[in-house]
Amino acid sequence: MAITGDGHGPDFADVYREQLLPVWRYVRSRVQDRHEAEDLTSEVFARAWRSWGSFDAGRGAVAPWLFRIAQRTVVDRNRRNSRHGVPEPIDVDLIETATSDPSELPETVLLAKEVLIEVNQALSDLSERERDGIALRFGAGLKIADVGRVLGISTAATKMMLARSLTKLASSLALRDGRRLADESPLALDELVDQALTRGRSAMPIPELADLVLQLAVLHRPSMPPDLPKNVQVCVDCVTTTASRIRARWRVSKADRTSGDHRFGILSAALAWAPLSPICLACTIPVLIAPLVALGMSLDIAYSLHALSLFTAPLVALVIWRHFQRHRLQLALVVGGAGAALLMAHLVGHLLVPDGVPGWSVVADRLGTALVLGGAVIDAIALNGWVVTQRQRLAIAAANFRLAPA
Repeated sequence: MAITGDGHGPDFADVYREQLLPVWRYVRSRVQDRHEAEDLTSEVFARAWRSWGSFDAGRGAVAPWLFRIAQRTVVDRNRRNSRHGVPEPIDVDLIETATSDPSELPETVLLAKEVLIEVNQALSDLSERERDGIALRFGAGLKIADVGRVLGISTAATKMMLARSLTKLASSLALRDGRRLADESPLALDELVDQALTRGRSAMPIPELADLVLQLAVLHRPSMPPDLPKNVQVCVDCVTTTASRIRARWRVSKADRTSGDHRFGILSAALAWAPLSPICLACTIPVLIAPLVALGMSLDIAYSLHALSLFTAPLVALVIWRHFQRHRLQLALVVGGAGAALLMAHLVGHLLVPDGVPGWSVVADRLGTALVLGGAVIDAIALNGWVVTQRQRLAIAAANFRLAPA
């Protein structure tokens, strides 16, 4: 996974380029309708984009984080369909796309469509979690430990669940053919599955399991629609800003998707504090309170509103911190954080010195307000620059998307 120039973690555009195919394979393996799977894949990356500020590279790799989003997206979809009683049809289209390109696993040319259909039907006998585990292992290509992180269970429990799931599938398929599996005890299949995913065949002691692993590897590797990279990129672009979402509703030509979309940029949520700044300064600059008094507001109410900064100033600092996780401009964090600290010191000073306003408190109020506003402005500029850069990189990656070797 690519790391940003400042060494803080992966770049979203690189995540999109490297993880789009695995996410598509996972979603397509869990969703019967191809068009709905395309929409859900776009939704996964849109959700990841909105949550990108919460990703912490220090707590783990990006793949399990992204696939937790994908897994929740698929679970939400399946719950909606189950409430509406929507039946799951036989996914013949998945079989067609899975067997159309044997280049990745050469032995797939030997697999009959009827066999894959039978395996696909047998998967419906497994629980949702078991099917999720198989799709994450075979479709997304995640290691056992990462599958466990996505599902929220230990590595040992994940390994046992997948081994039992494969054994259960092999036994079910053998019984359908009037046979009995030679050994139904769970096996340590992790390394054997890796062999099947990379070389197309694994040296398993039980032939039925060896065949099943190859069949699952083929079944969970559908080809990706050629227009999917662009569709995902456009979907991410549309959820970037309110202005972008509004413009997306009125797009009528390809020209609307040009660089003109970047003109408006975005505003930092930290700027929502700006309307309170005159009230925060009012207690040390009385002339600023005049408009509020002229509107019929009492001084007591005005000064009580001023106390809101005790809560809003730390909130602004928190917002800037979240944005800092994206744009990594320390100046915004330092300026905004210092301003929030000064404002809190000023307000706490009122509690400690009830009679009069000490000079240091006046300085803390004025300087803190200026710094919070300055930090919010710097944050807005930095965040806007980061978003514009990411959108441009996503557009370039979508236009030049190439499938990396599995």
